[in-house]
Amino acid sequence: MLSRTVLGAVIGAVAGFGFLSTMTLTNRYCNGGPGRTLCGEPLVVPLQLLFWMAAAGMLVVAGFRLLRQRRGWWAAGAAAVLWVVLVAATLYVIYEHSDLYQAERGPVIMTAAVVTACVAYTAAVLAVGRARRC
Repeated sequence: MLSRTVLGAVIGAVAGFGFLSTMTLTNRYCNGGPGRTLCGEPLVVPLQLLFWMAAAGMLVVAGFRLLRQRRGWWAAGAAAVLWVVLVAATLYVIYEHSDLYQAERGPVIMTAAVVTACVAYTAAVLAVGRARRC
């Protein structure tokens, strides 16, 4: 159980920091001026999120196989859905119920992106995985 907890937390941190760094690099690239490829297009953020969900899913499946656990794909799917739900709920709370200025929201949202990924992957890995019985 401890190994699955560590596995979920580490994979969540990798996915959260990866998504955050990709978003930061994209914003730096897009500040160069208009007309750059993929700047200002609404599909960039969901595509990046899907990429990091797929990468984290592969890590979950590999970690489950390393730990000789079953249902790695179930854990990866549950974690991806839970991550989206937690991010949406967190953004709703930040924008609707917090008294933050626009400049203060950025660091809170960046922290929330990483924390929600860690929570989602840890919860999903703990809820889905079971030990094999020989």
